[in-house]
Amino acid sequence: MSEITERRKRKSSIPTESAGEYLVMGELLARGFDVEFARPHSRGHDLLIRSSESSPQRIQVRTVHSAPWYVRRSSVVGSRGDQVTVYVLLEVERPVKRPRFFVVKNCDLAAQFQQPPNWKTFGFVDAKMVEKYEDSWDILS
Repeated sequence: MSEITERRKRKSSIPTESAGEYLVMGELLARGFDVEFARPHSRGHDLLIRSSESSPQRIQVRTVHSAPWYVRRSSVVGSRGDQVTVYVLLEVERPVKRPRFFVVKNCDLAAQFQQPPNWKTFGFVDAKMVEKYEDSWDILS
């Protein structure tokens, strides 16, 4: 019974996608936007936002505990280029447990999008790619 076993690091029990959507919704409400969740099974967006009298804008939310974010190539390079995505980095292992928000238009990441040669549909967005877009909520105005 004295056998030493290697313990796995326990993962957080926070469901990432839902947590990210609620965190982004809270940030947007605090900034004066009208926000609502998209209908269930809406493809390509998670939230609908409005500021003043403007028409609704579709927002995609991508959430991870640690970077990178794995995304479909078509969402960055394809027809959703003008759509805004909020990349949420939870980083629950950090001493300061405040989520980080990176607000960026998909087309701004197209040139830096990384896709290994043997990956056909997916690629990834690294934290360094979105670093300059941290808290860029003005993109939504």
